[in-house]
Amino acid sequence: MENVEEKANKSLTETSRALLNVEDYHQQAKRILPQMIYDFYSTGSDDQLTLNDNLQGFRRLKLRPKILIDVSSHSTENSINCQTQLLNSTTTISFPCIIAPTALHRLANNEHGELATVRAAVACSTIMCVSTTASTRMELIAEEHRRHIKTHYPQSTSQLWYQLYVLKNRQHSQKLIERAEKCGYKALVLTVDHCHLGNRECDVRNNFSLPNGIQTENLIDDHDYDSEFAKAYRNTVPIDSSLSWKDLKWIQSITSLPLIIKGIIHPDDAREAIKQGIQGIIVSNHGGRQLDTCLSTIDALPDIMNAIRNEKHKIDVYIDGGIRRGTDILKAVALGAKAVLIGRPILWGLAVNGAQGAQNVMAILKKEFQLAMMLCGCRTIEDIIKNDLVVMNNRNNQSKL
Repeated sequence: MENVEEKANKSLTETSRALLNVEDYHQQAKRILPQMIYDFYSTGSDDQLTLNDNLQGFRRLKLRPKILIDVSSHSTENSINCQTQLLNSTTTISFPCIIAPTALHRLANNEHGELATVRAAVACSTIMCVSTTASTRMELIAEEHRRHIKTHYPQSTSQLWYQLYVLKNRQHSQKLIERAEKCGYKALVLTVDHCHLGNRECDVRNNFSLPNGIQTENLIDDHDYDSEFAKAYRNTVPIDSSLSWKDLKWIQSITSLPLIIKGIIHPDDAREAIKQGIQGIIVSNHGGRQLDTCLSTIDALPDIMNAIRNEKHKIDVYIDGGIRRGTDILKAVALGAKAVLIGRPILWGLAVNGAQGAQNVMAILKKEFQLAMMLCGCRTIEDIIKNDLVVMNNRNNQSKL
């Protein structure tokens, strides 16, 4: 029986069509991946309305370009026009796009998994947010991150962030945080929209289980029970459903890392995050995998920006869900996001061609984003924000950012 890599090589040989955009990589990955794995990555909860609306939300937004502006600086070989500063300018990425935390990359690329992803992050000078449910230990990812920078990309500004699910046993959660801090992760991303697993019917129908040799490596400890649920994965990861705002003080007390909350949709929660001294929020509905009929992320973003605009304590606002084109990134930035996070597109790149595939996906999005900047008359990231480029689905409701 062919493995994923053999199917990928065969499929690449058989197709003569160039892979020009994220959707091309998606369709190629769909041909390569076993149905159970493709469904695990690609589907959402219930009727998948939120999953689809994340995509459609960006399509509903229209751009209103400005003209006769000198954008020739984008054409220079070493243009830095797309560079983005994050976390009070302590972090620089090549363009406002971060690799989102997604589970089990070895399902897409069995040989290298997250090690391939981190090489792409280094090559593209961006952040990789490593999932608690990664199929490679966080220490090995950090080691490969350092090695790839030193050996191949000494000028890279890439960083690693660590995504955390708070487990019922708080000692295990604390240990994960300490491990991440010890091996050089630069921020902690706390997922807060996962008090219980969403109703993912495709996984139930497929009787989803992990292939032999693949498990959630960060949850394995030779001296406790974690290894058992790490191997089983589905329905057994003991997420703490009692997690609440008061628990953020505990997390802040045990780490010096900047804390970013992932899973904000309601403006009230954005305001509360500011009160709690959080450094950043990610507007996210978990890629449509948790609460179906939840508001799409790009539709949620304007109300969140309005809610926090006049607050004295400034935080970074990020967004994920449905980003498939460079114009999507530009729309998100125009509405106030510091950067976007992409998940599924990276998995499609990994499935098709490992680290190079993931790097190609990032390169496509950067090229499209830079072109969109030029065509909208934007020389810098700041121009995107001030140029009033986005027209909402209600033509009278326009971005005032």
